[in-house]
Formats: sequence, C-alpha cells, structure tokens
Amino acid sequence: MEDLNQLIGIVSPNKVKNIELVFSGRGEGSNLQRLYRAIAEADGVSEEELIPKFFTGKNRKEYFNRLKRELKGRLVNTLFLIDANDSKYSEVARAYYNCYKNSAAIKILLARGARQVAVQLAEETMKAAERFEFTDILLSLAKDLRFHYGTILGDSEMFRHYNKKAHHYSQLYLMELKAEEYYTALALTFSVSRASKVEFSQDAARYAEEMEQLLREHHSYRFNLYAFTVIALRYEMANDHELTIATCQRALNYFENKEHLTSRQALFNFSFRMLSSYILLRRLDEGKKLAMRCLQWVDKGLFNWYRVMEFLFILYLHSEEYEEACEICREVVGHESFSKQYSAVQESWYIYEAYAYYFISMGIVEVENDDPLRKFRLSRFLNEVPTFSKDKKGKNISILILQVLFLLQQQQFGKIIDRMESLRTYTHRYLRRDETFRSNCFIKMLMQLPASAFHKAAVVRKSKKYWEKLRTVGIINNQSADLEAVPYETLWQFVLKSLDEK
Repeated sequence: MEDLNQLIGIVSPNKVKNIELVFSGRGEGSNLQRLYRAIAEADGVSEEELIPKFFTGKNRKEYFNRLKRELKGRLVNTLFLIDANDSKYSEVARAYYNCYKNSAAIKILLARGARQVAVQLAEETMKAAERFEFTDILLSLAKDLRFHYGTILGDSEMFRHYNKKAHHYSQLYLMELKAEEYYTALALTFSVSRASKVEFSQDAARYAEEMEQLLREHHSYRFNLYAFTVIALRYEMANDHELTIATCQRALNYFENKEHLTSRQALFNFSFRMLSSYILLRRLDEGKKLAMRCLQWVDKGLFNWYRVMEFLFILYLHSEEYEEACEICREVVGHESFSKQYSAVQESWYIYEAYAYYFISMGIVEVENDDPLRKFRLSRFLNEVPTFSKDKKGKNISILILQVLFLLQQQQFGKIIDRMESLRTYTHRYLRRDETFRSNCFIKMLMQLPASAFHKAAVVRKSKKYWEKLRTVGIINNQSADLEAVPYETLWQFVLKSLDEK
C-alpha cells in the first residue's frame, strides 16, 4: 500500500496527459480503476478497509494482492507519460526527466533493432545531457555511439570522437562516485550518534582534502554538489563554523554562476547547512534572513519545510523574540501534514511546543484562552521518562531540563527532588567534556536547587562555579544549534525568576 500511495502521488490525473492509458483494456468501473480512485481520493486508507470492497471469500487477500501488483505495474509504466515540459518544472528538471526518459527509450530501440532511430535520438539527447552535465547518461550514450560508429559504420573519425568522450565521462563518473561515497560515509555518522562525529573527524579531513584537489581538475553538477558537501561536513565536525559558512558560500557561488544548472536542491542544500553555524556564531539576523530565503525553495508541509521552520524557531528563541517563535510553533503543529511526518520530526516539535507553553505559563508570551498552544498536555510531558540509550540527538537533555523548569514554576519542590537522581545519572553516563559540556554544567546548576533549599541567594552562591564554567565554554562549542533551543544563560535567568528569597 505504501508503494501505491507514493506512485499515485506522482502519477495523478493532473500530472499525466492521458491517465486513461493506465487502465487501457479495462472497462469503465473496473476493479483496477476503482482501486486507483479509492487510494487517490482517500487520506491514508488501509488495506484492511479496502479488501472487503473488492473481494469476499477465503482467497480475498490473495486476489487483492494480485490487483495491487497489476496497478503498481501500470503506474510504473505510466511514469513515462508524465508531462516533463510543464511550466512548473525548472529548466534543469525538465532536462533531467527528458534525458533519462530518452536514455531508457534508446536502450529499448537498440534491443529491438531500431538502430537508426536510436542513434539519432542518442545524438540529440547527448547535446542536452552535456548542457546539464548528466554524466551517467553521457557515459552510456558515448559508449553506444562509439560502438555504433566503430563496429556498424566503420567511421574512424566518429569513433575517435565518441571514444574520447567515453574516456572523459568515465573518469568524471568515477569522481562523482567517490564524492558520493565520501558524503554517504560522513552522513552516516550524523545519523548514528552525536559523539561519533569526533571519531570520524580524521576521515572527514582526509576526504575533504582529496575533494579540494579534485575540484581543481573535475567539474560537474553532481561532483560539485557532493564534493562541497563533504568539505562542509568536515568543518561541521570540527566545529569550525566560519569555514562551514565559507565553504557553503563557495558552493552557492558555483551553482549561481551556472544559471541553467541552478536548482532548488543545490541552493537549499548549502543555504540550509549554514543555518546552524549562524546560530552558534550568534549571527542571528543573518540566520533569520537566510532561513526566510530557504523557505522559498521548499514546499510548505513537506519534510524540508519542517527542517527550516525548526531553525527559524530556534533563531527567534535565541533572539528572545518569543512571540514570533510561538507563532512558528503554532503554524507547524497546526499544519494538516504534521501528523504524517516522521516520528523524529514530531518528537522535536513536541519539545518545542513545551518551550512555547513554558513561555506562556511564565507570562513571557500572552495568548488568548482559546489559543491552540494552550492545549499542550503538560501532565503528560511531566510524566515523560526519557530512554537515555536511544537519545541520538540530545533531545532527552531538553526534556529533563524543561521538566525541572515547569515544576519550579509551579513550586513543586518535592517532585524536583525526585528528578535529581535521573539528572545525576544522565550527567554521569552520557555527558562529558565535549559538545555536551555546557549541558553538563547547566544540569549541575539545577542540582543545586534542592541542595540550597530552593533559596535564591543560596542557589546563586552554590551554582557559581558551574555558572563560570558554562560561561567559559560558549555555545559555539556545541555540535549543533538544536542542542540548546534556548541558550542556557537565558534559561538560568528564568530559573532564578522562579525562585524567591524564602
């Protein structure tokens, strides 16, 4: 069902010139048409709901699976009917669809013996592929044309011409594969754990140095896309945010100077990668402008939109523009696509919603009684028990800290004391003097609350040494901006505001 949902999302009636070709050979109202419409018109309909509408009896599931396979096959074939010349596609996107479609057609024509048509189409496609630097297609076409002129026609001049191109594109394709391999290896470390980035920093430096050398000799859209990303990742891992921004700007200059190659993917990729660095460098106004620019290259409600909105939310928090941050949160969690996002996206915004509710409960942000942000279930959040071993993004640190902030604001001192063992365990097992050092300091500051009987002056006195350590290690030392959605220096002022001199 997931495959069918994705295919129907692409092959929909407004994107295909002749959707009826999907159902050729079947009469109006056939099961094939009915299944297509049931999935296309319903929102997340399940297989269990659909089966009884089509088949009965003990073999109904088998028959339904056969129907699904047939529909999937027809939808895959119909991908070739998508109108790639639609004005909504960029020039490079239109070229991409047409070149790859032609490449498949050429292989089929050659296999069926229609060599004259295939060669003519190959030469036409090669011109477009060269303009848009589709290296894999160029290599395949050069090989086919080299073979044709060398063995079929015996034209030595054309053979040498395409042989030269085949050698050139084979070398360039190998460079693209290497850059993609290095990027994938580094990206994998980001999805495993935050701490593992340090372990791979030497590999990252070696990969980046090799990419810098190759960039002097080789250029293509895909190679530059991956090579610049590898170099930027190297500096991200080293917490060198100035060079991260400089590398991304180099990449943007390259793609912006090739207007016909400029794509939303490349512009978004390198602009988005700069946002975390702008936050950690405290260049917040520049970050907000760039985030607004990123929103122009993403479709509202899709995954990348949520990613940009997350950084925009953090930028507003760091700028102490709490009302604007709450407006971002309100827009995101209220969007119709929010419930369909990956669990990681929803988990992040669950925490950000808690921040927004905290600002409301502290009177920092004033909202109407019927504001959707007031619907946040605080009791559920306070009973949340983070699973430390599964904490890949440092989210549990935020949950533990926010729980203490809420309880302190409500003056539930007994429950704060109960939380102290969890905090102590967390700092001992999971926080070290690396990118989580500031979190370690802040949690130890919170642990002085019960040790000082929640007396403001005593808390300030007992937490002083941790406060000074926190101040000596700036937020720039964090691996990522989302580790501190609100700077700990600011959160500490909220803590002290919730205490009295009693």
